[in-house]
Amino acid sequence: MLSNLFGKKEGNVSEAIFKDKVYLNSTGKIVACLQLATTNANCIFIAWFQETAAIYKKFFNQYNIDTKRLILAANWNQSQLQNYQPVFLEHYPLNAKELDLVKDWQRTNIRVYSAMDEPLFKHFGSDKMVPLIKLLGFKENESIEHSYVTESIIKGQNKIAAKVLVEQTAASQGEWMKKNLQD
Repeated sequence: MLSNLFGKKEGNVSEAIFKDKVYLNSTGKIVACLQLATTNANCIFIAWFQETAAIYKKFFNQYNIDTKRLILAANWNQSQLQNYQPVFLEHYPLNAKELDLVKDWQRTNIRVYSAMDEPLFKHFGSDKMVPLIKLLGFKENESIEHSYVTESIIKGQNKIAAKVLVEQTAASQGEWMKKNLQD
């Protein structure tokens, strides 16, 4: 069912690198990230966009979680990985950019937390899937995890990459989608 969100199954190298946890909405994702941050001091949280980093910084401050554990991917330093388990707070719309960042990490199953109300997912019609998923009994605080989900996200990212001739930077995923996709 979810594998159809972005298209048919197609293998990719990043399937082995990333492990997706997709929540119905951003609230469920934030709660899960805060819970992970409070229970696992070895996690370091990586945001691709400034807006995401600002949102999580606010919540980290509110729950007395060290904001030094929150890093913007553009400011990433390889030495920060030594004693930490990386967790991405979102996907970058282009899979190649994600792979470029992690190419020297020699890690697999790097967690990526996403929500179906994020612009990347909405671009592929997640708004139509959410009511069906709720009907199946999924709760806001439950994640959907499966290799098909990761494969579908990669396929979607590759479809986006095929449309982007010259990438324009942005402060948020939504702004990136507006600037780079002329649908």
